Amino acid sequence: MKVSDHKNFWDRHGHTVIIYGFLFILMLFVSVFNKDFFTIGNFKNLLRSSFPLLMVGFGQTIIILTGGIDLSLGGIVALCNVVCVMLMDTESYSGVVFSIIASLVIGLVCGAVNGGMVTKGKLAPIIVTIATTAIFDGTALLLMPKPGGSVHRGFARFLTRGLGGAVPFILFLIILFLVRDITNHRPFGKALRAIGGNENAAYSTGIRVVKIKFFAYCTAGLLCAVAGIFLSAQMNSADATIGKNYAMNAITATVVGGTAMTGAVGDPFGTVAGVFIISIINNMLNLFGVSSFYQFVCQGIILIAALSLSALHKRR
Repeated sequence: MKVSDHKNFWDRHGHTVIIYGFLFILMLFVSVFNKDFFTIGNFKNLLRSSFPLLMVGFGQTIIILTGGIDLSLGGIVALCNVVCVMLMDTESYSGVVFSIIASLVIGLVCGAVNGGMVTKGKLAPIIVTIATTAIFDGTALLLMPKPGGSVHRGFARFLTRGLGGAVPFILFLIILFLVRDITNHRPFGKALRAIGGNENAAYSTGIRVVKIKFFAYCTAGLLCAVAGIFLSAQMNSADATIGKNYAMNAITATVVGGTAMTGAVGDPFGTVAGVFIISIINNMLNLFGVSSFYQFVCQGIILIAALSLSALHKRR
């Protein structure tokens, strides 16, 4: 490899390499206190518990690549979770299919509402999604004021533990491949990054800015619907408040993974590392009996450290 090629690789992927190195060191540290950490069973549990945040993180990555942000993703997760459970027939697989389709449609509609107001209404993404967070959360609470309901046992067992626990891993790999292929290798992804870099310049080169940004929010909504459906199977119930922390955690994971808040720069593969870092640290704090309030403090420190690391990497 030429020196110039090595430099280009480091410029493009240096943060991702660093963050995966940090993840590996963190895993080694946790394994000192938990001897069962490096086991297949534990990794299955880790992926199962992290799967919803991975989906929301992918959605947030796509939005941030455009230079925007979506604070309503947690509300979409909660609403899709409630709709999935409410409409599911626990005795019929046809009822399972209907509830899944309905949840995906709800996620798509929520994303379209955000995208429409940001693109057609020309409103600031942060203001729009603060408002729609209240709408989505409020609608979920209206539909189900208290946690409850149940899902089809066969559906829940297959989605969370099917094929010896491999189904979540297979779904994760498929969605990661699709999201990464779209954002890194397809014209849609190049347009996302161009818009995030300079929206006016992107428009002047013929990129359909409104259409691309609208589809970005719709895609994020669909990914949140997948997270809500998975949570339904995982909890065997619905909770209208389940999405409370997902939006902020997704932003933290995305930025820790190397996606620039200014847009254009980022990789879903880095978001994966960011999600696992957050999940492992939270699990470690729970293992040590640390209060959940300190977990938020820890996440804030991680986010500041990631932003500082990203800024230092860019400066060099």
